[in-house]
Amino acid sequence: MKTKEIAYCGMMVAIIAVLGLIPPIAVPIIPVPISFQTMGIMLSGCLLGKKLGTISVVIFLLLVAVGMPILAGFRGGMAVFAGPTVGFLVSWPFCTYLIGSLVQLNHTKHQLMGYIIANLIGGMLLMNLMGGIGLTLVTHISLGKALWSCLIFFPGDIVKAVIVAIVAWRVKQHHFIKL
Repeated sequence: MKTKEIAYCGMMVAIIAVLGLIPPIAVPIIPVPISFQTMGIMLSGCLLGKKLGTISVVIFLLLVAVGMPILAGFRGGMAVFAGPTVGFLVSWPFCTYLIGSLVQLNHTKHQLMGYIIANLIGGMLLMNLMGGIGLTLVTHISLGKALWSCLIFFPGDIVKAVIVAIVAWRVKQHHFIKL
């Protein structure tokens, strides 16, 4: 890895951590809060691509695993990987990889729409699918019920996907990040 790439990964880890400072919003029907850190996951795939974006997210999760309280709500440690959010957390590297792959495939003049679609597929559909599976494994509710309850995240995820797509599109348009 080049020094520039290491710096980009470090900045993305910091961005994801800073997004965790925004207090999570409790959801009444499931024990998983709404977090703004998912925007960081989408942003890492959009800006850094599948390789560097995924490396950034894996580093972030390793920092969480060793106890750094950088998840929303100042959570950290191995216990978060045994709780109801495990499916969402485990999905993050896969989501980033998928978003990065979809963005890298889309090199047309309609990049903004490509970013939105990539974020909706990777940052909403895949994340909530894996999150629902994790919720089923931890809480022992049926998969159908878990997936159904994850639908509560869709309106906010759509807004997050669009905001991240606009930010990523503008950053790329002005060549702030050169990979």
